[in-house]
Amino acid sequence: MDGFFAEAFWLAGKEMRRTWLSYPLTGLFALFLGFFVVPSLSGVFEFDGFGVEGRRMEYFYNAFFADYLFLIICAFLGVRAISGDYTPLWRDSFSSRLILLRSLPIPAQSLVASRALCMLFAFVLNVPAFFGPAFLLSDLGELGASYLPFACVWIGYCLLASGLWLLCELTVSHKVYTQIYFGLAAALMAVLALLEWTLDLSLVGRMAELAQSYGAVLAVFPVLAGAAAFALMSRVTIRRLETRDISE
Repeated sequence: MDGFFAEAFWLAGKEMRRTWLSYPLTGLFALFLGFFVVPSLSGVFEFDGFGVEGRRMEYFYNAFFADYLFLIICAFLGVRAISGDYTPLWRDSFSSRLILLRSLPIPAQSLVASRALCMLFAFVLNVPAFFGPAFLLSDLGELGASYLPFACVWIGYCLLASGLWLLCELTVSHKVYTQIYFGLAAALMAVLALLEWTLDLSLVGRMAELAQSYGAVLAVFPVLAGAAAFALMSRVTIRRLETRDISE
């Protein structure tokens, strides 16, 4: 077991040194989103409508934008978005290195654990960079102490999404990975549009209300559930990686 952890930390350290610049760049990008994008939900950029139907459309577009923004940004807070491993859709640099790594006497457990550690390190940097400015500059600051459980809901979701990206990164080809990414983005858009147009259900607004009513529960349960999902996805990734044909 000690050897497993030593290998995982050694691989993670080697990867972080190789791509060290991507971590502060991604953190700055998350900070930019927190400073300039999220505050726009407070009224800087809003759709204006006229009449009864116009007001209906105004509410729909503004609520939809807020929800979709949070879902997309939070899904990638554990990923180094500003990195050559992810940004160019025609490159798959890590999968290319995966062929070499799997040819070495390194167990799949250590390889998956090292990638998970890199994701968690990026997660620790990006979460405060995004949620700090969002609290200080947007209407979300009015939640006060309830902002912590509100953020924990999205942190749990972020851990779940990070586990999914870990699974996809190590077990499918880059082409399939890209298809999954765009497919999930389109699916989220469709589901949110359906919920908010038919049920007037705004996820961001609803989570803010729940945070004020059930603060202690929301501060713990989503994070634990997200961490459990991340751990489960990691175990599935190990099993899939052990049987994956990396020459595909």
